Amino acid sequence: MRRYYFHFRKGGELTVDRRGMWLSDESQARTQAIQLWGALLAMVIVSGDAPEECEYEITNEDGETIFTIPFAARGSIH
Repeated sequence: MRRYYFHFRKGGELTVDRRGMWLSDESQARTQAIQLWGALLAMVIVSGDAPEECEYEITNEDGETIFTIPFAARGSIH
């Protein structure tokens, strides 16, 4: 098991996930991130923030970004 962190970026601001989640691998981290994405997107829209300025950044316990999920249709998961 490894710990993965799910950070939220809005423009130049990064809200850091300090707790993280213990998951078996990157695939499970990606699945978890996609499941949480919908709830976060709803919060972004309700708060009046521009989704195109927001993304979900997932890192491993070494601090390496393993992938990002944009909130707007402008990008893809990478």
